[in-house]
Amino acid sequence: MTTLINLAARLTGKAARIRMGAIGAWPGQIPLLLWLLEKDGVIQKELVERANMEQSTVAEHLERLERAGFVYRKQGADDRRKYRFYLTEKARAATHDLIDMLDSGARTFTAGIPKGDIVVFDRVIRQIIARLEDYVQKAGRTAKPAVEKGAPRRALVKPRRSG
Repeated sequence: MTTLINLAARLTGKAARIRMGAIGAWPGQIPLLLWLLEKDGVIQKELVERANMEQSTVAEHLERLERAGFVYRKQGADDRRKYRFYLTEKARAATHDLIDMLDSGARTFTAGIPKGDIVVFDRVIRQIIARLEDYVQKAGRTAKPAVEKGAPRRALVKPRRSG
């Protein structure tokens, strides 16, 4: 099952790259654009939490979106260390196209599948996602760091065998 989920995710990503090329964005940026469309002017930390992505990934996506003219940042009035991100007019127009692309993609990729099967799939995949999120959250709390504080890093490197 995990192999099928991974294959579906990879193929969905490829299809999204093909479709999104028209608006000049990347598939990984979709959640950020949609969250900003829903609530403009959020800080990066909130986007990380809402999109369920790593902080460094969100930072990279935001930099690319900014270079592409889709978002701009403003220094926060309450805390000048935090920046708030906003969609540009170009992004607003593109996100409406994006929503249309997502809808048409969903219709294309599910064409010929009975509606009842789609309803069951939706329920099951949401259950799988919830269980995975729970597992990852619990594992994150109990995981031990690869290197103990103060331990020499060379201890992780296996010595070479001679001969």
